[in-house]
Amino acid sequence: MYENQQQDNRNGFRNFVGAVVFVARSMAVSVEVFLHKTDSFGERYLGLQTGAALLAIFFWPAFCEPWHDPEPVLMFLLAYVAMCAAVRARLGIRRKRNLPQPHSRYTGTPRLMRFTGRMNEVKVKCMAEPLFTFAVGGVVLSVSPPLGGYLMVASLGLLISTNLTEGYERERARNMHDAYLEQRRVVDRFRDLRRD
Repeated sequence: MYENQQQDNRNGFRNFVGAVVFVARSMAVSVEVFLHKTDSFGERYLGLQTGAALLAIFFWPAFCEPWHDPEPVLMFLLAYVAMCAAVRARLGIRRKRNLPQPHSRYTGTPRLMRFTGRMNEVKVKCMAEPLFTFAVGGVVLSVSPPLGGYLMVASLGLLISTNLTEGYERERARNMHDAYLEQRRVVDRFRDLRRD
């Protein structure tokens, strides 16, 4: 009985974390289509979270004060749909011309890399882009509170999403390094046994 309750608690926690990650990725994709080059996305990156972002943007004005004009948010929604269509069109062109494909879930090459000097792509995605999006949201906040607020929340989703991805990749690299060292140790022992 106690083990079943613990298992239910773990499953509930996993579901909660999964939902938070999905929401963060949905918010992230809504700004990544603007922040990254349209011809650099992986073909499976714009998936279910793209539709969730569309719904989040559409319903965002409902969470704001009723006297704020929702038109800037709806204009952002149209721009988002246009950027998603541009990404899909570029993917189709790349596939049709048999051009090299990046990782199918690649989030795209940041446009900000031109301005960040020696910063590598990971740092640009994990630090520069969320800060840039938050700053743009802060500026837009004075003109359109709903759109500015959305961009600020989206920057948080971008921060969570990119840092979770980076942490996952770092953990995989550590596991691969450990496996490599273990294999070398086994090979060395095998050689010792063969000599004996």
